[in-house]
Amino acid sequence: MVRNVILDWSGTLADDLAAVLDATNRIFREYGRDPLTREEFRHHFRLPFAGFYADLLPEATLEGLEELYERFFLGLNDRIDLLPGALEFLEFCRLTGRRTFLLSTIKTSHFRIQAGRLGVEDFFEVAYTGIMDKREKIRDLLQEHHLDPKETIFVGDMVHDIETARHGGILDVAVLSGFDNAEKLLAVHPSILAADIAAVQRML
Repeated sequence: MVRNVILDWSGTLADDLAAVLDATNRIFREYGRDPLTREEFRHHFRLPFAGFYADLLPEATLEGLEELYERFFLGLNDRIDLLPGALEFLEFCRLTGRRTFLLSTIKTSHFRIQAGRLGVEDFFEVAYTGIMDKREKIRDLLQEHHLDPKETIFVGDMVHDIETARHGGILDVAVLSGFDNAEKLLAVHPSILAADIAAVQRML
């Protein structure tokens, strides 16, 4: 039985792809580059995001990128909404007694703004945010909270989330509602591939 659910935020619970693309393209324009289309962004973007920028903006420093992203994204937080079925899924986990955690690269300040406005921050036993490489945190998370890997899943929308789950020895569940498209996800053979978080709820 699945007793513990670890969730990604962006593209899994929160519909922020358009806002992230907007902020990214503002950075590109700052460096005199053409903006990416939605599909170009989904094709190239990956986590940890340092690799993405190293490929497309090799002259940029991580410090400079962090400063620009913070400036450009801060005003976009109000555009973020929950994906269909996200609130119902969190309520379902609470109702069925499943321990629920967040593991996300989203900046902590942005998560607090978004989750606070959307009324979902209290659904997570602990929210681990600002995690650049989730693979480096997953085992600590499991150990800190005494989670049995056999009873734990990680739900995310990116190849990096699948890799993170496998690094922690837990079941990986990929959803098609976010950043990585079906082609990228299928290439790494996810254990479970669901249309969205509502489909994951039906599975549970």
